[in-house]
Amino acid sequence: MSRTTSAPTDEVGQSDPTVVRPDHTAVPTHHRPDIQALRALAVTLVVAYHFWPASIPGGFVGVDVFFVISGFLITSALLRRPPEGVRDLGAFWARRILRLIPAAALTIAVTLVVVWAFRPTPEWAPAARHGLTSMFYVENWRLISDATDYLRANATASPFQHFWSLSIEEQFYVLWPLLVGLGALLDRRLRRAGVAVLVLLGTVTAASLLWSLTLSWSEPAEAYFATPARMWQLGAGGVLAWMLLHQRRRPGANVRGAYALAGLALVLASSLLITGETVYPGWAALVPTLAAALLIHADDPDGPLSLRRLTHSRPVQLVGDCSYAIYLWHWPIVVLAPGVLGVQRGLVLSLALIGLTLALSWASTRYVENALRPRSGTTFVGRRAVLVLAVCSLLVVGIAWSMLRASESAVRASEDRVRDLVPTSLEPTCVGAGALDPDLDCEEPTELVTTPEFTRGDLPLSVIVGQCINWPPFGELVSCPVGDTTQPERKVALLGNSHAGHWEPALTAIAQEHQWQVDTYVIGVCQPTTDNAAAPSVDPAETDTCDALVDEALDRIVAEHDLVVMSTLDRDSTSPDIYEATLRRLTDAGVPVLVIRDTPAPMDPDYDTVACVSEHLEDTTACDGTPEEWVGQDPLTEAAEALDSDLVTTVDLEDHICREDVCPAVIGGVIVYADYNHLSATYSATLAPYLEPAALEAMATGD
Repeated sequence: MSRTTSAPTDEVGQSDPTVVRPDHTAVPTHHRPDIQALRALAVTLVVAYHFWPASIPGGFVGVDVFFVISGFLITSALLRRPPEGVRDLGAFWARRILRLIPAAALTIAVTLVVVWAFRPTPEWAPAARHGLTSMFYVENWRLISDATDYLRANATASPFQHFWSLSIEEQFYVLWPLLVGLGALLDRRLRRAGVAVLVLLGTVTAASLLWSLTLSWSEPAEAYFATPARMWQLGAGGVLAWMLLHQRRRPGANVRGAYALAGLALVLASSLLITGETVYPGWAALVPTLAAALLIHADDPDGPLSLRRLTHSRPVQLVGDCSYAIYLWHWPIVVLAPGVLGVQRGLVLSLALIGLTLALSWASTRYVENALRPRSGTTFVGRRAVLVLAVCSLLVVGIAWSMLRASESAVRASEDRVRDLVPTSLEPTCVGAGALDPDLDCEEPTELVTTPEFTRGDLPLSVIVGQCINWPPFGELVSCPVGDTTQPERKVALLGNSHAGHWEPALTAIAQEHQWQVDTYVIGVCQPTTDNAAAPSVDPAETDTCDALVDEALDRIVAEHDLVVMSTLDRDSTSPDIYEATLRRLTDAGVPVLVIRDTPAPMDPDYDTVACVSEHLEDTTACDGTPEEWVGQDPLTEAAEALDSDLVTTVDLEDHICREDVCPAVIGGVIVYADYNHLSATYSATLAPYLEPAALEAMATGD
């Protein structure tokens, strides 16, 4: 999993936890240079990880450090003056808005403008949507949705992906004052000093930790991004704040110096030893979390073990002061700069981009963040916060809305072009697959028929989660009828995983011509067998459900259908034997079977055909592959070819997707793949003339 991290969002050494009403006095707090230094360390790890992930494989643990810092500072402020009503809560949230929103909105707005001005059209709409979810601090939930969305799981990294952790912190800021305020109220009524607060904070923290440990193994993407699975790290800082406030005796300088050295060593070790392959957060996240707690607990001790010479140095303090802005700016620069500049990021460019990050961070910290930061004793903070929130929201929403409109206009123009040029009959033309037909003698098109912005959403219904594909969490078996659904003469079933689903447009064209109805039984992440436990590609947690769904689909097919078309993606050394039982069950019942050999495909999650074509519109051959790279094994086809049955037909359409030694990304003006492995719906439809003979032959075997 790609890791992005969080930045600190609470000032150190400022008396700003609440809005001070005119008749109140702020509770002072001493400046903590050591916490600023800890922030500097964490943001340095984050930036280094994003620029050189191979050298700092666990730099993303900076997020854990920042969570602990934020939890500690916010809870310390709330414990000194617990909110006593709606006015106090509103004042607290108003200061958060003034502290965080302006710099974030500026970063989002500038990033959106850069994407709009310099990036290909297909990137506009995703950037606009992520910009909006980041502006309103729900980006973490958007990323969870994308990670579990079949269409977006391997999408290009968003320049706003780093807002996931800031979103968690904002959500924490909504909940935490309510808990502290409730605990303080109970303490006053029970006449117990802080006990109820500790019980509430400790319970939430412990529950979150247990949930995180459980979820890290079953749903790692959700565990990484979800607020309930991360709350414990902010809560750990909060519990530490309570402990330090109520401690009766402070450890000596040497003991605290040992805490600091141990904490520093653990943070650095985590950044080097934890990797993207580590189950995370899981148990591993306890190490940097506890390390951060040790460093905060040390409280900048003097003495022989002191780190003051380093932590109090001006460069370290300056980085700490600008750490929020550094975090905001660095990730969009990492993501966008290579494409905007048209060069790969090497050492020199990386150092230059870090310099640009620091310059932008210093400027936005001084002229935006600090300029709008509320001061102690400031009145009318609530009104200022509402005004700032309104202006910032309107700015971001306005830019994002304009980008969405522009993207929609481009897609509509492409849709019109597709309707005009892509054939609706089964007669092959030079658009799409027909361009490889030697009988047509086609010339290379001078422009794209399907543009990248159109192809981004050009997937069959049978591949789109929430439409006609069965996808975890599984429920009832989903099937969609296509083709001639009014008075069909024959009924055809389509069975397999999503690589069966991407044949639906071709089959629909054939079905409409011959008055067939096609019922889709597309079951994602499963293989079309009742022995999914023997398929390495299937998650062991899903094998029983997969078997049950396939079994139900086979029962329906045997009872209702005149032909079943099967295809599947299975390149994980599965034995063909596991498909024999499925094929025999169908043929023994007299159901003809057409097995389509799996299509060539890049199969590299880091490769996005649409993004590549967008970058190379002048020469799309830069996105081509070879049969050696893109053609994989197909145990289902092997099983069908080995089965001695007149009812089983196989077809291989590789020659209509690849030619000799190249598999083009664009054929006949049509982008072949909508992502890194699924045929685009338009290209699938242009394969219908070449699939039709095999479909008719297979249907005839049952007559």
